[in-house]
Amino acid sequence: MDMAVSDALVRTLLAAAGAYTLYLIGLVIYRLYFHPLAKFPGPKYAAISHWHEVYYDVILQGQFTFKVQEMHKQYGPIVRIVPDELHIQDSDFYETLYTKAGRVDKYEWMAGRFGDHNSAFATASDELHRIRRGALNPLFSRQRILDLQDVIQVKIDILVDRVREFQAEGKVMPINRAFSALTEEVILEYCFNLSYDALREPEFEKSLHDPIMAANQFSNVSLQFPWVPKILFNLPQSITVKMQPEYALFFRMQGDFRKQIDDMKSGKMKDVLEKSSHRTVFQELIEGNLPPSEKNSLRLMGEASVVVAAGVVTTGWALATAAFHIINNRPIFQKLRAELEAAIQNPDVKPSWTELEKLPYLAGCVREAVRMSYGVTVREPRLLSKPLEYKGWIIPPRTPVSMTNVDVCDDEVIFPNPRTFRPERWIGNPKAPNGQSLERYYIGFGKGTRSCLGINLAQAELHMTLAALFRNFDFELYHTDISDLELAHDFFAPSPRRDSKGVRVKVKPA
Repeated sequence: MDMAVSDALVRTLLAAAGAYTLYLIGLVIYRLYFHPLAKFPGPKYAAISHWHEVYYDVILQGQFTFKVQEMHKQYGPIVRIVPDELHIQDSDFYETLYTKAGRVDKYEWMAGRFGDHNSAFATASDELHRIRRGALNPLFSRQRILDLQDVIQVKIDILVDRVREFQAEGKVMPINRAFSALTEEVILEYCFNLSYDALREPEFEKSLHDPIMAANQFSNVSLQFPWVPKILFNLPQSITVKMQPEYALFFRMQGDFRKQIDDMKSGKMKDVLEKSSHRTVFQELIEGNLPPSEKNSLRLMGEASVVVAAGVVTTGWALATAAFHIINNRPIFQKLRAELEAAIQNPDVKPSWTELEKLPYLAGCVREAVRMSYGVTVREPRLLSKPLEYKGWIIPPRTPVSMTNVDVCDDEVIFPNPRTFRPERWIGNPKAPNGQSLERYYIGFGKGTRSCLGINLAQAELHMTLAALFRNFDFELYHTDISDLELAHDFFAPSPRRDSKGVRVKVKPA
């Protein structure tokens, strides 16, 4: 009897294995020869599965972006990079896909790479995205950020005081960490009237930058194995923190967000908010016209986490990029300093963002910093409801089609010597070599309905911070070179080599 049962079990397992093998063979044949994308250029292994993406992004840590570039060199401007997705490398097509296509859906599989579908950023459906993004847009409009300038300036003043401290003591300053601390303080203040005093940490060591980048790196794992974050985030936080200590501050932040959201809903924050110098983003959302389901505390906490993370990392890295190149190239520093001294004759005067925008060389430095820091480095797929044509290829509707900021920002045809910091590119009414306005290719903040929410806040921070530092101080790099800044890993946001100590400077004596 036992032998019979054992034989039956073996036969069942063999039958199941055989059926699964036949299924895999059938799937491979379908993807290679009968799939709607079967005729598009690309390597056969990319048509069969996502495992090559797993290898490059998870095992080799953020290298798939570079592998896709290699594919384009071999197969041309349109490539099937995974079974169901096409990637296009053509700077002139960027506007078509992200702006002229109008309202489009995100690719849900990639939109959920952070294990979250509650934020506007991670919302795949265009219809729901309109509701969520529509509530946020007025809060980050140009006028709202103009009204926020005093808050930004207070934080910059703290940074300036810290620079003077490093100058007086002759200490090495990790300026990239200082910039992340600054952007953290600004976005937390605006979103929740909250501060963790990151700017006052001795070496800016306790900021949200590290936990956010740890989450970005982990998102490559989450994307390929979505069950992993579901397990990890259902564990007690104490266990997760033991495995990933950087998450401690991130969990604290989320807890503070959730508590304040609940307190605002219940009216417990009324007296505090009335004394504030400004209304907060999440105060506005809770009191606004969002549907009740969109005011769920867990959803708003997820929204807050994404808004804050984006506000910390991308602008902080753009500031670090600008600072490195300005310090590393003496003629650039001298031109910028001369412009700032002519415009700000009294160094105690603090010009407004609108005044600083009118300074052409400073504005050129800001644009070059945004271009060379990319914004995000991950590809961004879109799903169109209608067929899309590209150079004779008819792309079926609902096909994920992606492009990557890095490809446009580093396009040698549009930006000759693209990894050279040249503010002059942007002065006057600049044209690309093809005759198009260079502004068409200024895509560090993205374009279209899903472009960067915080573009106005970032522009204000960039202009005001660079003006404050380079009008008042002179720096020299300390054990820092271009490898501490250049893209080495695509962890959603740009990451340099893993052993980099960041952009470090010494403030020259007054």
